[in-house]
Amino acid sequence: MKKNLHYISFASLYLFLFFAICCLNPLAAQRATDVKFTLSPDQTKIDVSYHISSVSDDLNYSSSLWLSLDGGATFIGPLKYVTGDVNQLKLLPTGKLNISWDIYKDVDELVGKVAFQVRIETQKIPIKPTRFWMYQFTPTAPLGFMYGVRKYRGGYGKIQTNLGFHQADYKADGRGLTNYSGDGYWVIGEKDKKSSLFVTGGYLHKIKPSIFCYAGLGFGMNRLYWDYKSFSADDAPDKSGYVLVADNSYIGLATEFGLIYFVKNKYPVSFGVQNINFGYWTISTGLGYKF
Repeated sequence: MKKNLHYISFASLYLFLFFAICCLNPLAAQRATDVKFTLSPDQTKIDVSYHISSVSDDLNYSSSLWLSLDGGATFIGPLKYVTGDVNQLKLLPTGKLNISWDIYKDVDELVGKVAFQVRIETQKIPIKPTRFWMYQFTPTAPLGFMYGVRKYRGGYGKIQTNLGFHQADYKADGRGLTNYSGDGYWVIGEKDKKSSLFVTGGYLHKIKPSIFCYAGLGFGMNRLYWDYKSFSADDAPDKSGYVLVADNSYIGLATEFGLIYFVKNKYPVSFGVQNINFGYWTISTGLGYKF
């Protein structure tokens, strides 16, 4: 007789991935950090260096330089006679940035407790929605298709199956048939079959320029069947077919979570985990094309 099967629980990994990816969301406030300044040798210019925190390629950046003569209590500006990484920034502002200020074109004298502030302004870059499709694979449902629409965020729909839809004569558990009512006996064989189906949809969220996370829910089914033969009381063959192994079959709410990486911003590759009723867990991978 076959022994009852047990699936490895991925619950801890599933929750860890969910919270870890959420923490990678780059939506922190845009501000200038590590602002430093030095006076030029001829004492006519001041060079200011700075960085911008949490840079995102979804935004256009502009900066302005402000002057304080009371140690940062109040600021005047923006200063006009500035050059370098200031005003509208043409490139994504990663790394160290520099501004040069021509002092005496803006003020007659520089007296007081001097301090500088770099102010950052951002504007969303208009992005048209793009669509993609992916072939999806899981060990029990190798035939799958995913279609999605993305911008900064987006949505998707997915179906996965093994095209195995079977009928069962009886139910079984680890000990054998549970609803057999004949006068003879039965024997569990060595063959098994599975019926697997996932129909899900959900939410896409951009983490990095080519990386999106996804989370969704829907309907899931993963049923296990064992073959059997039954015999009459005089050992004559009676019936054969398949039985549903209830202990290792799941049907109900399917949830999933994973990542999609767009190779060369064109070819999506995915990896995720999905489950049914938080009891049956499996992995899901995919490969596709953005159009």
